[in-house]
Order: sequence, then C-alpha cells, then structure tokens
Amino acid sequence: MPEGARRIYNLQGGILAWQGRTVKDFPALAVFDTAGEPAAVLLRAMELERGAQRWYEAVLARHADAPFAPVMKVLARAEEEHARLVYRYWRRQVEQAPSFADLYNTLTGDILEGGGDVAAMLVRLEETADDGCIEVVEMSIAIELAAYDLYRGMAHRFQGRDMEEPFLVIAQAEKEHMRLAAESLEFCVQN
Repeated sequence: MPEGARRIYNLQGGILAWQGRTVKDFPALAVFDTAGEPAAVLLRAMELERGAQRWYEAVLARHADAPFAPVMKVLARAEEEHARLVYRYWRRQVEQAPSFADLYNTLTGDILEGGGDVAAMLVRLEETADDGCIEVVEMSIAIELAAYDLYRGMAHRFQGRDMEEPFLVIAQAEKEHMRLAAESLEFCVQN
C-alpha cells in the first residue's frame, strides 16, 4: 500500500469478524455534552468556531498569495461572525457575561467544527506542498461539511427549544461555506 494511503475497515460480521485493526483518525463521537447546561453547549460551539477561524488564519499565513486566499479570508471572518451569533444566545444564559471580545480572546479553539483536532489539521497543512491548492481547499471543504453535519444534528437534537435556532442558522451558513470553498477549486485548476 502506498505511503499516506488509508485502509477502510468496517464492522461487517460484527465483533466476531474484528481482526484487531484500528482506524487511524477515528472520528470524534462526542463534540457536545448535550446533557450539560445550555451555556456550556453554546460556549463549546464558540470554541469550535474559534478553531475553524484558527484553521483559516493558518491557511492564509501559509498561502497568503494563493489565488484561493480571498475565499479563505471570507471564511475566517465568517467563523468569528458565527461565534458572535452564538454569543448572543450564550449571553442570555450567563449572568454578568463578559464582552464578546473578552470571551473570544480566552477561547483556545483547539477543536474544529465537526470535532477535528486543530493541531492535527495544522500539521497536515504544513505537510502540504507549496502548490497544494487542491489539498488545502479539499481540507476546508471537509471541515465545512463536518460543521454542517454537526450543527444540523444539534439543531435536530434541540428541535422545538430555544437552542435549536442558533444551530439551525449556523448549519445553513455552513452550506454556503461549502459552496464558497468548492468554488475556490476553480482557482486550483487554472494554475
């Protein structure tokens, strides 16, 4: 098998068919503690938005002059705007809430929307070739797809409650992010 290739394993045959192999980069199964307080769930959502912003800022730092950079700038700003949206709902849950800027500056953003590890993605970013346009854009699309899926699931989880609205709004915006990122692939083909 070529270096960097990945094998896919499934559970066909159940546990009796398991051969002791594990999957690298096993997906995060619990991004949110939905049994927790609403304020904690919303704070976690802001952390995820901060993580996505860190990703796009790192892409811009490494590929500042790339033809897809303007799209990455838009996406970086959009992640902060999503955090501001969530903050408005979070502020309703917290007495004496700090300002958005004060709170946002304390967020580490160690996890991406969808549950991916920011540090691992930044390592992957550094491993891409200087002309790795397609790879960088595809990673961004994957992040946005995971974000859409996560937030759509959270909206469904909180259906009929106050928490549904912020997750539904963000899920819809993530679809637009996927479209923007996908359209930036044309910049990769032109070069």
